[in-house]
Amino acid sequence: MSTTTQRPREASVAFVSPPSRVDYAAGIDAVLSAVLPNTRLRTHHFDARGTLPDPNQFDVVVVTGSYVRVADRDPWAVHLQQYVRKRVDSDRPLLGVCFGHQFLADSLGGEVERLPTGAAGYRTVSLTDGGRAHPAFVDVPDTFDTFLWHVDHVTRLPDEAIVLARADDTIQAFALADHPVMGIQFHPEVTPVIARKLVEGADEASPPSDDVCETLTDERATSVRTSRRVYRDFLRDALDASADITHSQTRK
Repeated sequence: MSTTTQRPREASVAFVSPPSRVDYAAGIDAVLSAVLPNTRLRTHHFDARGTLPDPNQFDVVVVTGSYVRVADRDPWAVHLQQYVRKRVDSDRPLLGVCFGHQFLADSLGGEVERLPTGAAGYRTVSLTDGGRAHPAFVDVPDTFDTFLWHVDHVTRLPDEAIVLARADDTIQAFALADHPVMGIQFHPEVTPVIARKLVEGADEASPPSDDVCETLTDERATSVRTSRRVYRDFLRDALDASADITHSQTRK
C-alpha cells in the first residue's frame, strides 16, 4: 500500500520596512516560520525608502512598524502611499502592522491622530463582532494579550472598512470589506527581548515606557503567543485568495 506525501504549501511574503530601531520584519518572519511549519516561506525584505516590491507579486505584502509618524509626511512616504493604493487595486493581500496599520488607514482615506496618553507594554485587546467573523481571528479568543507600542491611533476608518478589535478607545485592527487588506495596531511579534530594546531606545517621542517592563511577566509572555495566530490565519487566508486570483487568470 503506497502513501502520498503532501507537498508543503509555498508562500511568498514581502516585508516593507520604514525606519525603525528594531527589526520588526525579522520578528514577524520568525513568528510565521514557527506557526507555519508545513509552509515553505519565501520572504523578501524591502526598505520603504527605496525600491518597493511589484504590487502585483507576492502572496502577502506587510508594511511594518516604525518610529516615524504618519503626520511627518516624509518624501518616501508619498511613494509608499501610491504603492499601497496600487496594491489594494490589485486585490492582493496587504497587511499593515502598527505604523503600517495607521499608514494604510491614512492612505485609503481614514484619519490618524495623536493618542493623548500613548500605549505601551503587554495589554489586553478585545474583538468586535466583525473581528470574531474575520478569517484572521478565527483562532483568537474574544479578549487576548498582545504588545502595544504607539503614540498615534486611527480615529476614522477608510470607507468600506470595519473595526475588528479595540483596546479601550483605540482601534486595534480593521479590514476592508471588499479587499484582502487588514491593519493591526498591536505587535504579535514583539517578545520581551524586543520590548526591552524598544524601552532602551525610547526618547521623548516614544510611547510612555516607564511601566513596560512591569508587564513583561512570564505569564503574560506566554499569554501573548495567542495573538501570533493572527499572522498565521491571515497568511492562510491570503494564500487561498492568491490561489483564487491565479485560477481566475488561468481561465481567461
